[in-house]
Amino acid sequence: MKIDDLRHLVDLHFDKEEYSDAMESCVTLAAEHAPEMTFDDIFKKGLCHLKLNEDAEAVGCFNKALEKEPGNVMALANKGVCLFNMGRIEDAFKVFNQAIKLNPNVFPPWYYIGLYYTKIFSESGDLKAMEKLVNAFRQVVTMASDIGGFPIHDPVKGIDYRIETFLLVHSDIREMSIDELTAF
Repeated sequence: MKIDDLRHLVDLHFDKEEYSDAMESCVTLAAEHAPEMTFDDIFKKGLCHLKLNEDAEAVGCFNKALEKEPGNVMALANKGVCLFNMGRIEDAFKVFNQAIKLNPNVFPPWYYIGLYYTKIFSESGDLKAMEKLVNAFRQVVTMASDIGGFPIHDPVKGIDYRIETFLLVHSDIREMSIDELTAF
């Protein structure tokens, strides 16, 4: 099958949320047209793996895609999500930091960094982690205001809030610079 036809099938199935079918087309594309595969082809295969909860395979695809475009923020962000899902929290944190340093205006890395700091605070009670988690979610809401209605568990008060409410409850926490937020 022609590469353009396979790419069209991948997109068609992906748009319909038919990820297994999209993956089949990705596999065929890779088998028949490996030398011609672009960043987008490899990235979409990674997204299919991610949607199918095949995080390790997705990381492999995102790594290959990043070989073609090392500075692609979305490939880094999705790789970080997979690492986070796999419980490789510190590795995910490093990848999200890398993505933020390349482009601080993409919200998924900030969201997951917020979750990272939530975990750190919950385990240790470290107030610096609490400051960082509030500031990470401030970044999220600034970039994706529609996510403000998304629920979050407040590790201080033990209550679930919408992110907007969480930020109001903790409005007394000082604002931090990006460098402070991404420091390990």
